Amino acid sequence: MSGSNANNNGFLYFLVGALLVGVIGFGVYYFTQDHSAKADLEISVGEDGIKVDGN
Repeated sequence: MSGSNANNNGFLYFLVGALLVGVIGFGVYYFTQDHSAKADLEISVGEDGIKVDGN
């Protein structure tokens, strides 16, 4: 009976590890992408009020 429990724990550790690798991989991918492209919508607030520029 303890052998079955050890197999379940091993699978659980594998699953948690795979999820962590996926999350870390996605984070590295997301934060290394070039986000410098101009947005389609720009909102600025100044002394003259709110200005919305839709490209």
